[in-house]
Amino acid sequence: MRVSYLVAAGLLLSCSSISTVYAANTEQTSEPSPAAAVGTETAMQPQSQAAPAETAPAPVAAEPERAAEPAPSVATSDHLVYTQVGRYLEANKKKLFASADIGDREALTQFYAARMGAALWVDKNGYTQDAQSVMSALKDADNWGLRSQDYKIPDLKAAPDGSYSLDDLTDAETRLSLSALAYARDARGGRIVNPPEQLSAYLDRKPQLIAPRTVIDTLATATDKGAYLKSLQPKHKQFELLRQKLLALRSGGNGETINIPGGANIAPGKRSPQIALIRKALKVTPPQAGPDGKPFDETFYDDDLARAVKAYKVEKGIEPPTPTITTALRRSLNGGDGISEAKLLANMEEWRWMPDDLGDFYVTVNIPDFKVRVVKDGEVVFDERIVTGSVNRQTPVFSDMMRTIVFQPRWNVPDSIKVKELLPGLRAGGDPLRRQGLVMERNGRRISATSINWYRSDIRNFHVYQPPSGGNALGVVKFLFPNAHAVYLHDTPSKGLFNESVRAFSHGCMRVRNPVQLAEVVLAQDKGWDKTAVNDLLKNGPEENEIALDRPIPVHITYFTARAGDDGAIESFGDIYGHEKRITLALAGKWNQIDVTKEPKVTPDDIGFDEYADSRRRNNDDWFGMSDNDDRDRRKRGKKYDGGLNNFFQKVLGGL
Repeated sequence: MRVSYLVAAGLLLSCSSISTVYAANTEQTSEPSPAAAVGTETAMQPQSQAAPAETAPAPVAAEPERAAEPAPSVATSDHLVYTQVGRYLEANKKKLFASADIGDREALTQFYAARMGAALWVDKNGYTQDAQSVMSALKDADNWGLRSQDYKIPDLKAAPDGSYSLDDLTDAETRLSLSALAYARDARGGRIVNPPEQLSAYLDRKPQLIAPRTVIDTLATATDKGAYLKSLQPKHKQFELLRQKLLALRSGGNGETINIPGGANIAPGKRSPQIALIRKALKVTPPQAGPDGKPFDETFYDDDLARAVKAYKVEKGIEPPTPTITTALRRSLNGGDGISEAKLLANMEEWRWMPDDLGDFYVTVNIPDFKVRVVKDGEVVFDERIVTGSVNRQTPVFSDMMRTIVFQPRWNVPDSIKVKELLPGLRAGGDPLRRQGLVMERNGRRISATSINWYRSDIRNFHVYQPPSGGNALGVVKFLFPNAHAVYLHDTPSKGLFNESVRAFSHGCMRVRNPVQLAEVVLAQDKGWDKTAVNDLLKNGPEENEIALDRPIPVHITYFTARAGDDGAIESFGDIYGHEKRITLALAGKWNQIDVTKEPKVTPDDIGFDEYADSRRRNNDDWFGMSDNDDRDRRKRGKKYDGGLNNFFQKVLGGL
């Protein structure tokens, strides 16, 4: 053991004479290799030092064991090359490696120092088999939704005598390690390192990155190093199905595209040349013969096709869900599934931001197709329509844990609605709270909203809520997963909006069409309760009845505009918030074209305090009272205000 260690140390010292090779003046040259400055000195180990380790085993056996002696980090070999990667990176950081990630450079400096400079990818004969494995993975990057051109493979050429110069070997070693780390980072979503800042504050996700030192350490010990790099790609089933679709598109194997021309509506029982095309698109096989025994006319719109059309409309949310063939149906069916390569790449990138483990049992919302699903052991056990936030008040994208279900909840009015919708009416002399059945409290005491000087008081300091009732904005149940965006899932008394194909109407929270069934599924999993127990809570339980879950359940709010069904077919949804477009621009490097959106926050500017709005100043003790003169002055100042609040609460807050 001691001899082996001394051999490795001696080999390292033998390289010290050429250390100046890697201290190139980067201000004078930007060549990709330092060979021109140092000639072609070969990187072969001194045979006089290597021989004893191979021919004199007896002294090793006789050497007393020294437990404190550190073992060398690499085994000696007559092919092994010792490089000065750290010095080479530092000397060329302003030129050759200016675009390399700083963290990657630091990790490689530490890594090669720990192994005494022993090369990982090259030896005196050029690239090793491990290097070939990694290079194969880099070349295959396009098939994983990345770009192989982003991972440069150094062109390592031998001299006429078949040898390699140490500086060329060091350059190849360094560049291949950097390319491997870049691939690892991109596979985990690192091409867009900070979506909330670079794309939209509503995209509250971060890439699932692995520390570069961990990556290079694992690469060094991996049996199949190329396979390890590929293993860093997302393992989610949806990611793989999208990838297979990408491969099919690029190979031209996307299947037959059916183009259904426009035209008038077609009802069952009618004939049209389009019927044969629609039958083909929906994969409905015509009967061999008609009722009269004659060959079936494929242009006839029969009952089997009518049932398929209606089912397709229901699945896609096409309104009305009747068997009539409409323009909306044709648009949905045309162009195959409407999936483009850019759409696939954007959605695959989003999967790189998702947690590796979604959970054995979890709730997931997908905003573009307006659905909430419960997944157990990889199978969907609950699927229901939802209403999401409007374009101006978007539902944010994030993951958190559901911890509480509340039956017969109060609706606590958020600050944004207090300021934007209630405050103007209060300042104009009206009482929008009373009209909407809202209650205002301060320090647990009910307060009349008309008794407050709203030009001097901050409405955010008052608790405004709607008590449980048949018209409560939250219906009979809500699902809480505390988060920075203050959004949640809940019931609503207004069910009409669930019939819309595009259901973006709320202030950010998500309304569920059948929330009681969702509660039954979750509580059956968490507590083993049956439907009867849940219904008893609804009917006989107290108001604001909070049921804490024994085991918090993951909730994933997502934004996937392409989703694979159980049969592998890809569904396409509209880019209602523009996130797909932002991701596509970012992947193309068009950062200056991205419309970065910010999540609206309520600020003092939204409130517009005016301590001098009245004819006289008030002291702090008079906040909760108004004189008759003050009230009269306020009515003179303010205009009659309604702001369509009744309509607002009915349509928008009929479920927050």
